Amino acid sequence: MAFADSVARADEACLRAFGREVTYSPQAGLPFVLRGILDTGVRQEDAAPGTYALLFVRAADFSEPPARGDEVTVGSTVYKVVDLEADAEGGLRLVLHFNRAA
Repeated sequence: MAFADSVARADEACLRAFGREVTYSPQAGLPFVLRGILDTGVRQEDAAPGTYALLFVRAADFSEPPARGDEVTVGSTVYKVVDLEADAEGGLRLVLHFNRAA
């Protein structure tokens, strides 16, 4: 088994065990539900009333690549995608921002 296959299986196992369903709303296109691992309160924002969070997902779960400005809804909280980081084995880490003043 290749390293990439091992990483993909580990990602899938982690998403099954620790993930939750979130709604992803691209700026162009229809919202859809996917599974991701959310880490909230990663960093408090001092300049404005908001909080950053991270969402780990798989690139294969997107028909179009995610982009800055897209939205992720978790429960009643709506986050904006402010940055994205991809790994070589198909994982994506989305940096999200929730603005409490909005």
